Amino acid sequence: MSLKKNLDDIVYETICMGFVSGDYVAGTRLDPTELAERYQISKTPIIQALKRMAHEHIVELMPGGKYEIPVATREDIADVCEARLLFEEQALVKLGSDITSMQLKELEFMVEKSRVYFEEGKFDDYFLADMAFHKKLVEMAGNQCLLDLYMVLSNRYMVIRTTTGTSLFHERVACNEHLKMVEALKERDVQAVRGLIQTHIMNMEERIKSKVE
Repeated sequence: MSLKKNLDDIVYETICMGFVSGDYVAGTRLDPTELAERYQISKTPIIQALKRMAHEHIVELMPGGKYEIPVATREDIADVCEARLLFEEQALVKLGSDITSMQLKELEFMVEKSRVYFEEGKFDDYFLADMAFHKKLVEMAGNQCLLDLYMVLSNRYMVIRTTTGTSLFHERVACNEHLKMVEALKERDVQAVRGLIQTHIMNMEERIKSKVE
């Protein structure tokens, strides 16, 4: 049972990461047989992964048991960004009061890594580093339930970013905001960090919406 669960998780994560590499396009169907051939694995864990993704609204279950990559609407974008803000702002408020020096060093390392990717134009890597930074903020808040729910939301956000073509377009101001968040956390300035995350996510929402009719 444990081995099967681990395999299902691996397949789920592999399919999700396929969005980052541009393997999937919004509005197209995901064929379990084709995916099984691509990843050289049986259809059973593929179907389990697709069912999980449908339950999490990452893909849509269509009539006849078919799975389709959804086309994000402006409402979808607004909902996901609003949810992200609720999760991350709550995490930052908690983190701002008891962050440790070790946690600050880890965040500083992640910010510098993201900055290097940005400067080198490695935007696939930057996008993943950006998402990892935001996940780490939630993880450091120390609430496993919050983190589990956030990971589902994060995957939905990732699919929207990649299928709207915005995952490879980034602005220096957004990159710099990561460092400002860490500096505000270092100063235990909860109000400042809340303002930064609000601006950060709201601006991203507008950039994604600009790519959608």
